[in-house]
Amino acid sequence: MRRLSIFGLLWGVVSVSFAGEPLKICTDLNFWYPFTYVKEGKSVGLQLDIISSAADKVGVSIEYTPLPWKRCLKEAEIGSYDGIAVASYKDTRAEFMFYPSDAGTVNRSAQRVMQVEYIVVTPTSNDYQYNGDVSTLPTPVRVPRGYSIADDLKKKGVEVDSGASGDENNIKKMLRAGKGSLVTLPKVVEILGEKPAFKGKMKVSTQPLKSKSYFLAFSKKGRSEEGVRQKLWREIALVRDDVAFMQAASSKY
Repeated sequence: MRRLSIFGLLWGVVSVSFAGEPLKICTDLNFWYPFTYVKEGKSVGLQLDIISSAADKVGVSIEYTPLPWKRCLKEAEIGSYDGIAVASYKDTRAEFMFYPSDAGTVNRSAQRVMQVEYIVVTPTSNDYQYNGDVSTLPTPVRVPRGYSIADDLKKKGVEVDSGASGDENNIKKMLRAGKGSLVTLPKVVEILGEKPAFKGKMKVSTQPLKSKSYFLAFSKKGRSEEGVRQKLWREIALVRDDVAFMQAASSKY
């Protein structure tokens, strides 16, 4: 009995010590304003505000690190990082990451961080308007490297250029070629479209391409525990639906 008590005491010390270490979470280095982006070398954005508020309520510390997207995915796969903020659901990603239980079965998950809308952008010289038929998209369709929306389009037979690391590079490529299109977020175009090199040169189709849930996903080789993951996902949903919090957080951007 004495040995069991000592072992239990030691295990408790280890657990308390481990609990004090922050979860290492990587974020996309791409400019995904206002959701996740990098400011003065640090990961910031509305989605991280939601996650951080939930983590504070659960009593979990998080350390964010911005990385190129494909590297972020790889580092999470091998367990160098405990998770990713944020990632959409893909079967291939679910092989090495934990998602909320409904992530792969519904379009709008109850435990998402946010629902994000993708739009189609073309040069103003092209009178194209997206009508819901992806086969009509001006090609190549440019999507940042490693983004799941690229795979979604490829599966439907669409020619995709996913060689560039970010939206700004894709805009440059599209405008330089004077053809094709790109898929991105409304706010990204709004912000980057004010740059002198891009102003007045891009047009956004009225109909969105797709809407997807994005999650705080955890590496299966990382240090997160089942109970902590479930508590964080539940709290994230509460924070996201807190109107007062969201209004205050959004006003910063």
